[in-house]
Amino acid sequence: MFDLETIKFAFTNLKRQRLRSYLTLLGMVIGIAAIVALFTMSNGLSIAVEEMFEGLGLDTLTVQPGQQLGLSQAVSRSIENEDIDIINNIAGVEAVAGFYEGAAIAEYRDRELSAFLIGYDPAQTEFIQQMGYLSLDSGRLLESSDLYSIMISKSFAETALEDKELSLRQKIEINGMNFRIVGLLKDSDMATSFGINNLFWVTKNAAQDLFDIEEPIELMVKVTDESLAEPVAEEIAERLERAHGEKDVTVLTTGSLLESFNSILGLMQAVLIMLAFISVIVGAIGIMNTMLMAVLDRTREIGAMKAIGATNSTILSIFITEAALLGLAGGSAGVVLGYIVALGISGVAASVNFNLPIVADLSVILFGISVSVVVGIVSGIFPARRAALMDPVEALRFE
Repeated sequence: MFDLETIKFAFTNLKRQRLRSYLTLLGMVIGIAAIVALFTMSNGLSIAVEEMFEGLGLDTLTVQPGQQLGLSQAVSRSIENEDIDIINNIAGVEAVAGFYEGAAIAEYRDRELSAFLIGYDPAQTEFIQQMGYLSLDSGRLLESSDLYSIMISKSFAETALEDKELSLRQKIEINGMNFRIVGLLKDSDMATSFGINNLFWVTKNAAQDLFDIEEPIELMVKVTDESLAEPVAEEIAERLERAHGEKDVTVLTTGSLLESFNSILGLMQAVLIMLAFISVIVGAIGIMNTMLMAVLDRTREIGAMKAIGATNSTILSIFITEAALLGLAGGSAGVVLGYIVALGISGVAASVNFNLPIVADLSVILFGISVSVVVGIVSGIFPARRAALMDPVEALRFE
């Protein structure tokens, strides 16, 4: 059906109605661009998150209050300091670190800065570094003797104040207490990789004083071997349930967190792709409408072609080829536009310190173009059949 002569003839016809063809392409271009951009960004997001979790390590567990992930955990405060001792006594556990957390407003020279503080025991610094949370850029890390010392991310120091940078040895007031900046952290650490740069790190004692809390908000647990992550997680959950008298904590492995994220990402991707296909449907309707108008405009031409021997299949193939070429052009332009959009969003993400890698995937390119061509062909079948079944005598008399 799609021989070279037919393709050349169909291409010439489309060039004759160039403006109409361009307008027809818009719906298809937007739909395919949306699909390609969404696929590409979701793949990039999946790669970025997998890299982050690899940095965290498959041998790391998180113990959080509450029976499931949700906002209720932040207020239940069911983790106790004694839980650290219980977990340390479980076979396979190498280290346990407690995080003492809270939101605060920091003040610097009459400027208010929103911040989230994390307190930890400086004796656990090496373990927390292994998880990828602390990567020193300049200054020093917190020490056990510190009380009113603080570490902030380098990007926060550069952007928190529009007119100047925060630097080492400067003081920031938090809840009436003056903290001296002793360290600037690289933006490559776990927190800033997620686009969060307003984390302040203080000692456990400082956080307890600031937020008037005694118990940690969550625990990070490192096992001796990643193969022990699941059984140790189950053992921790069982022992804490016996100690608390109820099941009031959630133990998450890095693998389970990654699986949960991928499930949510997959669901979001499916919903967004379905929405993007609405634009493809609009494009298909546009192609069908254009082809119907082309059949009407070229009725006498169709009659002349049939009069000199063109068969129904020849007429059918010409119009279906035109529809397929419209789909191909729209799909190709959509793929290019989709990658441009994805690169633009990746650039915006990079500006807020979130790495969103954009990789050209041949399967995504072929999928986008294939969908547009198939949609074009399907949209052109009805107009093509209408043209092929015309009576040549009636077509030649058409005014």
